[in-house]
Amino acid sequence: MNDQEVTREVAINRKLPCEVTFVAGERTFKGTSTHFSEKGMLVVCKNPAPLNAKGEIKLSFPGLRNPVELAGEVVWTNIYGPGDSLSPKGMGIRFVNIEKDQERLLSELAAQYESHGDIYACYYA
Repeated sequence: MNDQEVTREVAINRKLPCEVTFVAGERTFKGTSTHFSEKGMLVVCKNPAPLNAKGEIKLSFPGLRNPVELAGEVVWTNIYGPGDSLSPKGMGIRFVNIEKDQERLLSELAAQYESHGDIYACYYA
């Protein structure tokens, strides 16, 4: 098996993360996520927004032409922890005032990432 075959196999079996942009006031925070539901998401990033920050979220999923735009609130944040699987570095965002069609879309998209499990829901529920 050559390097090109390994790369192709990895690309098929591994989901690319959702790109997340969170704007609170005049500050913009960027990160990625593979852990989310129709209620909220865990955003992995070096510089998370402060706790209780409210703002607009733009979610860019691989394969979707247009980003999903929602309102959200930071309900958990970790900037100083080790960034491991038990204490990920980033922020938990709970979606607010989500419309039914957006909720349905997020639920369908979350099912594609189901292999990662829902053990991180405590960070955004």
